[in-house]
Amino acid sequence: MAYSSGKMQPDHFLQALQQCDRQLEVWLSLSPANARLLVQDPAAALQAAHLELSGDDMLELIDVLTTLARKLNLILPEPAGAA
Repeated sequence: MAYSSGKMQPDHFLQALQQCDRQLEVWLSLSPANARLLVQDPAAALQAAHLELSGDDMLELIDVLTTLARKLNLILPEPAGAA
């Protein structure tokens, strides 16, 4: 899934992100596994976080996070004992 700018107005998307910012921050702070999930599978992580975003905003955020993770080549180590 590639991020394609212009799907929606940038101001609208940023406003939507600001509205769920605290919710995502709290969810990420609950467990290191949540942060790993966000990097490994943004779609699953955002669904698990139960963010209050519209479907379009959720898809846009998933695109952005997936593209960012790929560009940064983010690979997190598996937790100890998880084989």
